[in-house]
Amino acid sequence: MTVSCAPLAAHPCCLEKRFSLLCCFGISLMAAVLLIPKPSDACDDLPRFEFMKPNATKPSYNPGDIVYFVCRPGYKPIVPPLPMSSVCQPNNMWTPLEEACTGKQCQNPGEPANGRVVAVNASFSFGSQVHYSCNEGYQLRGESILYCVISVTDEKKVVWNDDPPLCIRIMCPPPGKIPNGKYTGSEKDEFEYNEVVTYSCNPSNGPDEYSLVGESNLICSGNGVWSSNPPECKVVKCPFPDPENGRLLSGFRKKYYYKATVTFECSPGYYHEGENIAVCGSDSTWEPAKPTCLKEPESPHTTMPPSSTTTPPGPRPSPGDDSNPDGTKTLGGGIIAVIVISVLAVVVALCGFLYYRHKKKGKREIRAEYSACQDKSTMPADH
Repeated sequence: MTVSCAPLAAHPCCLEKRFSLLCCFGISLMAAVLLIPKPSDACDDLPRFEFMKPNATKPSYNPGDIVYFVCRPGYKPIVPPLPMSSVCQPNNMWTPLEEACTGKQCQNPGEPANGRVVAVNASFSFGSQVHYSCNEGYQLRGESILYCVISVTDEKKVVWNDDPPLCIRIMCPPPGKIPNGKYTGSEKDEFEYNEVVTYSCNPSNGPDEYSLVGESNLICSGNGVWSSNPPECKVVKCPFPDPENGRLLSGFRKKYYYKATVTFECSPGYYHEGENIAVCGSDSTWEPAKPTCLKEPESPHTTMPPSSTTTPPGPRPSPGDDSNPDGTKTLGGGIIAVIVISVLAVVVALCGFLYYRHKKKGKREIRAEYSACQDKSTMPADH
């Protein structure tokens, strides 16, 4: 009985015996070839640039494909022009390509009247900025920084994001009016930078005059404000400065108004704290205080201890006098020192002499004893 393979239904290996082995080997080889990874023919990713981009892209590129680049918005080709295309080579690398675009230029804004403009990067190209400032006495009206950007109406153009600012003269409104006083230029509606107004007080209808308390001159300064608040016109009168236990040295007058100054001194046995100057302040009091003299503290009394002998009254000895109060002379310090040194010298000389005598006497006694011993040794035995 023989086995045959049915057409279209039998396994490929179920052919006739003579072809069964070759069939199975061929199918296995084909499957192995299909599983082996093939080398890719596509180029690497496209190069990227800051100022330009590909005109069109696709998922992969084969050797020989060409990619064209265009400038990004806000940029234009460099003059003279540079290559703006790259080719996929057989080694799957793109041909080298350099940046070929540069920023478009905004219009030069120009120097403002009474001011100046500074380009941060020394350029008016796309993405740059300029800073505005005004001369002294002028203030900026508008944006102080402008940027070169793409036009809203035409993306092929670049423009400044705002209109250039203006430098206008600094002006101050009229300063405040004060009771019982006035200022110069009161008829004007505004004042220029550094302009000065001077305040003064009106004559008084009473017995005492008005004093100007505060700054008399106001200056129109930056940002349209005055240098200080307006002063006051009021009566400032200090009491008569009659220092107790003292007297005035200067500043004598009948009435003492604002900023009147006096100097004083204290009587013997009294003193003043701080300066001996007093000024009439804005609140009608003396500053730092009314002239005052304080009594000096008494020195503490010292008592002598009781003594068994008393010294009769009489004139005290003057310096260098060697006399006692009773008239007897006393030895001076120099004479006493000479006496002490002389005594010490005599004592030292006496001690040296005694030591010398003692030493000499000892030597004689030793010689005498030695001689006696010699005499005994030479005497006959019967003796």
